[in-house]
Amino acid sequence: MKRFFTSLLVLTVACSAAWAQKFALPEGGYDGRRVLLVGNSFTYFHDCDSMLLQISRSQGLSLCLGEYLKGGQTFGQHLNLPKTSEAIAAGSYAYAFIQDYSNNAALYIRDKRKDVLANTLELKRRILQASPDCQIILERTWSFDGAGSGGFGTAANLDKYIAKGAAKLAKKADAWLSPIGVGFNTVRAERPDINLFDPDGKHQSAAGSYLKCCINYLVLTGKPFQGEVATCGLAPETAAYLRTVAERTVLGHEQEYRIKR
Repeated sequence: MKRFFTSLLVLTVACSAAWAQKFALPEGGYDGRRVLLVGNSFTYFHDCDSMLLQISRSQGLSLCLGEYLKGGQTFGQHLNLPKTSEAIAAGSYAYAFIQDYSNNAALYIRDKRKDVLANTLELKRRILQASPDCQIILERTWSFDGAGSGGFGTAANLDKYIAKGAAKLAKKADAWLSPIGVGFNTVRAERPDINLFDPDGKHQSAAGSYLKCCINYLVLTGKPFQGEVATCGLAPETAAYLRTVAERTVLGHEQEYRIKR
C-alpha cells in the first residue's frame, strides 16, 4: 500500500509538471535583445527560461523575455491561447524562439502533416505582425526513449525524422534553426554519465536545460563563452563540458542552421 501511494505521488507530480504554465510580458526598456519564447514543457522544465537569462547575464548580455509556455501545446493550440496572443502582442521583439510539440517536426515528414507547416507559418506571421524586425528561431528538439519515443519506436528513429522535419520547416518558414537535438546527441555519445533526461525519459533534466540554453545563447550571439559563466546549479565540470558541446554544435555551423547575422 505504501508503494502504491508513493507511485501515485510521483505520477501526480509528473502530471502537474507536464501541464504547468509560465507567462510573462517583457518589462521596461530593451537593448535590441528583447526575446519572445513560445513553447511548452521542453522550455519551462527546470526553469530553462531563467537559465537563459542567467547565462546571458554572466556574459554581459541583458535579455528581456516575453513568454507563454504551456505543457503539451502545439503551435496550432498556441494560436488559440489568449496568453500566447498577449505575449506576442507586447511587440518590439528582436528574436523569437518557437518550440513546437516534441514530435511534430517528425510527424510533418513521416505522416506528411501539412498542418504542422501551416501552424508554423501562421505563428510566424502573427509574431512579425507585432514585431516586424523579429528573427524567428525554430527549435530543433531532442529525441527520447520515454513515452514510446513519441510513436516512432526508438529514439534513433524519432531523431532521424525530427532532423529532417525541423530542417525543412525552418527552410519553408525562412527561420533560423537552433540545433538543440544535435547537442543532445553529442552528449549521449560522448558522456553517457551525464543524464540529460528527467525520470520520465522524455523531458530534460537540469543538465539538459542548461545545454539547451547554452545552444540558444550561442545562436543569439555567435560568440564563444568568455570568463566566468553561470553554471545554474550544475557541477562546474559538467557545466563547462556542456558549454564546449554547445560551441561545437553552433559555432562554425551557422550556414547549416540558416543562421545569418
